Amino acid sequence: MSSKYRRGDTGPKKLKWRWKDETDNRSLPQSWADNGRTESPEEDEVQLYAIQCRAGLLLEWLVNTRTGKLLRGPLSEKPGIRVLYVTADGEHAVVEESEAREVDGSWKPPKQFASIIAKHPEEADPVPDSSQDHYRRSVRDLYDLE
Repeated sequence: MSSKYRRGDTGPKKLKWRWKDETDNRSLPQSWADNGRTESPEEDEVQLYAIQCRAGLLLEWLVNTRTGKLLRGPLSEKPGIRVLYVTADGEHAVVEESEAREVDGSWKPPKQFASIIAKHPEEADPVPDSSQDHYRRSVRDLYDLE
C-alpha cells in the first residue's frame, strides 16, 4: 500500500511578513503630515488622512499557505510603521503597514510615505460613532481643514 502522504510534510509554504507591536498608537507627527505625498483620488475614490502611527517590527515567517500556521521563524526582521488613515468626516478608516527607516535611533516613515491616500469607500472600515469626533478633529488639526 503506497501513500503520497509523507511524515512531516506541512503542505505549501511561503515566506510572509507579520507585524509585532513595539509602541502604542501616537498622534502622527506634524512633519509627517506636512511632508508626506498626497494621492489624487479617482472619481469613485475618497481621500483618507494619516492621523496616528505606531512603531513595530515586520517579522518574516515561513507559513503554511493552506492553514496560515506559522512553521518557522522569525527568519528576519525590519523596522515598520502602522498608520491609521481616516476620512475627513471621521466615518471610515484604513490601517496600512510599511517598512520604516531607522534614523538616529528612531523610526521614520519610508521616503515614499503618503500622508493622504485615496481608496474606494468599500476598502475602508466603518468607524464607531464614539471615535468619529476625535478623528474629525485630528484631521482638521493636522491638515488645516475647515
